[in-house]
Amino acid sequence: MKVLKAKEMAFADENTINLTGIPSLVLMENAGRTTAQITLDKYKDKENFVVVAGSGNNGGDALVVARYLFKAGKKVKTYILSSSRQKLSQDNLKNLEIYENIGGEVLFITEKNLRKLQFALKNADVIIDGIFGTGFKPPVKGYREKVIKIINNSKKPVVSVDIPSGLFSDSGQIEGEFIKADITITFAYPKLCHILYPASEYCGEVFVVDISIDEHYLQEIKRYILTPKNILLPKRKKNSHKYTYGHNLVIGGSVGKSGAVIMASKASTKAGAGLTTALIPQEINQVVESNLIEEMSIPVSSKDGLFSKKALGEIKNIIKKGKFSSITIGMGMSINDSTLSIIEYILKVKKPIVIDADGLNNLALIDNFKNFLKKRKYPTILTPHVGEMSRLTGLETSYINNNLEEVAKEFSKDTESIVVLKSSRVVIAYKDEVFYSIKGNEGMATAGTGDVLAGILGALVNRLEPLEAVKTGVYLHGFSGDLAVKDLGVESLKATDLIDYLPKAYFELEKKKNNLSYSLVKSLKSY
Repeated sequence: MKVLKAKEMAFADENTINLTGIPSLVLMENAGRTTAQITLDKYKDKENFVVVAGSGNNGGDALVVARYLFKAGKKVKTYILSSSRQKLSQDNLKNLEIYENIGGEVLFITEKNLRKLQFALKNADVIIDGIFGTGFKPPVKGYREKVIKIINNSKKPVVSVDIPSGLFSDSGQIEGEFIKADITITFAYPKLCHILYPASEYCGEVFVVDISIDEHYLQEIKRYILTPKNILLPKRKKNSHKYTYGHNLVIGGSVGKSGAVIMASKASTKAGAGLTTALIPQEINQVVESNLIEEMSIPVSSKDGLFSKKALGEIKNIIKKGKFSSITIGMGMSINDSTLSIIEYILKVKKPIVIDADGLNNLALIDNFKNFLKKRKYPTILTPHVGEMSRLTGLETSYINNNLEEVAKEFSKDTESIVVLKSSRVVIAYKDEVFYSIKGNEGMATAGTGDVLAGILGALVNRLEPLEAVKTGVYLHGFSGDLAVKDLGVESLKATDLIDYLPKAYFELEKKKNNLSYSLVKSLKSY
């Protein structure tokens, strides 16, 4: 499913009207009717509805909602934030006339009679917010700011039409006053504010409804939400053996950080690798051996709990002789001259590699590391969190958090790598494509979840094309967390729980894919 910015949505809307030939009033009718139906389904026992409309086309959508609520026998009070009919958009005015023709009553609200709206909200069961649409740029000014404060202070359920009024559709950033919605019903495609934090927290449950926008005009947009539809699952063959499914070499660990490489190795096996071997410093071999059963381990020379200078030669020999099909490196390996040289060597290995955690921190210390990455002829997957991306790019973490897509895309192009940028949302970037994962939860903000993801990706890159492996791995990782949190809650969730729930995630994702069907209405949480 594509995710749009305001200009992209406006372009599709305009061309659907002018070139495809679907009148704007038809699109508005589709939008308002579906919004009303969802509202009636969600609040079937409620009687008193207050509709607050703006003067533009978002207000026109809200007037269609008011009409259908009125026709359903609900008590509807409708208000337009404007001084006169002459200031309404053409389609807004047309729907006002239709609403009045069927007996609906409307009051125009300005600063002078704001108390009338305030009084009406006291008796409302549900409020319909149709003040501003996706084209609005914050902050809200004038008496409309007061209206939004009044609505929020009413503590009544709010259904927002297309976007909670006052939010900026093109980002997760918030500014000034904005509606805090319980439900948002958006049209054709979700917008960035519906999926990015902190804005998405104020959208409530988001429904995406088909209103007949012609997707032909969006072919060049390559920004997506990961959904079961664009996820490939690896398949196992009856006539196969363990090497059919790849041998993932997991390199990492140090004294005090042995758990990182253990979790990555276990996740690799659980994700479906035929074999997984942990290559570790000698000094942590005992603890790693005692925690790994299905996975193998190879200890190499170490000093003070870290890989030593001798380790590099041993690693070169192990990789040369071993039948490894992928390498996952960095988890808990720490940073010193030896680990730096190991990373430099791994960049030259002719196998798919996943670089995570301290692998990335070591990488950031290599002069011209981007050139090393560009020269690679085999897939490279980089999995930085925001702090690691800051070290790699020199950008402030606040800037990265506010520009996840742009930072990930630029870094992917600069390194010719698949970038998995981990924040409150995970963003995958490769070439000109961007994928947002809306799976996962706040319980996953705990040590080790990134190590688990690295292990999953190291396994899947042997089973699927690199980008498909990353998309599938990221989805399964977040989905495992969502399944685990239902049973365990957010406070007690730990990284190894994600490994335990991977089988269920595979199973449930397979069911989702088998049950895919077209629907006019989709809740984002169903993905």
